[in-house]
Amino acid sequence: MRLSLLFFAAALCQLAIAAEPREVYYADLLTSAMSYDNGFLLVYDIGDLNVFGPDGSHLFDLTARIEGGELIKVEGAAADTDGAIAAAVDFAMEGTSRRVHGGIVMFEPSGRQVRFFDTGEYLPLKVAFGPDHTIWTLGWPGSQSEPWGNDFRLLQNFSQEGKGLGAYLPRSSFRAEADPIGQFLGGWELHVIGDRVGAVFYRSSVHRAGQPMPSMLWVETDLKGKELGRWNLGYECPPEAFTASGALYTSTPNVMSIFDRKAQTWRRAAIPRDGFLLGADGDSLVFLIRPNRLRWVPVGK
Repeated sequence: MRLSLLFFAAALCQLAIAAEPREVYYADLLTSAMSYDNGFLLVYDIGDLNVFGPDGSHLFDLTARIEGGELIKVEGAAADTDGAIAAAVDFAMEGTSRRVHGGIVMFEPSGRQVRFFDTGEYLPLKVAFGPDHTIWTLGWPGSQSEPWGNDFRLLQNFSQEGKGLGAYLPRSSFRAEADPIGQFLGGWELHVIGDRVGAVFYRSSVHRAGQPMPSMLWVETDLKGKELGRWNLGYECPPEAFTASGALYTSTPNVMSIFDRKAQTWRRAAIPRDGFLLGADGDSLVFLIRPNRLRWVPVGK
């Protein structure tokens, strides 16, 4: 009996330790636009990308290179579970009057660029890895295409070799008076959790002056692109974390909130706001609490 109690006490101790927030110090000050993905911190630096590892070490700086391309800019990036990086870029081809093209640049976990594939007039702005290591993108034809031609598909899926695997969410399924997505550096507006792809629309919308901003939408599909639902998020609170259990969280200066899908409203969460909310890691929220420190706060399932 005494031995059983000792084992029980040890187990409770382990659970308590596992539930405690953990912190990681980073090698550099984190003062630029950034995103957090699969343990890796991606910091955007004037068109390039600085990559930090799960232990806070500065792994490498990435510069996308495209033969015949110029004015290359990283618009969004994602880290796979093994540390491979996909960067969504736009660029101009030499001798083409600076016509904008889009593409994806792939980097090995060592930081070496291994592949580039051109997506043409489709400009990927956000990128995420699926569980099968394929690449999901959220994109648009940019301001060069007015009005949108051929009912553009905003959500697209590619193999790592650049083969198109599917295109989903037609432009016509969103409000006409504002583009549902646009250029917005850092953060995340596209994420894959388990068998679901989630995306934020109108958060970074480029809309015409004098027109009201549309309410933000959260849209989910399955891994085949089948739409699972759309939820109205309101005007002021974009989701800032999408946990493994499928919960959406956001923060205001004094309050953490969780999204109630049934009621389509944000409700106060019994979690302290612990700095700037960067995203989620499994079922933990990731906060930037100092210019060089991140904290993981478990929220359960």
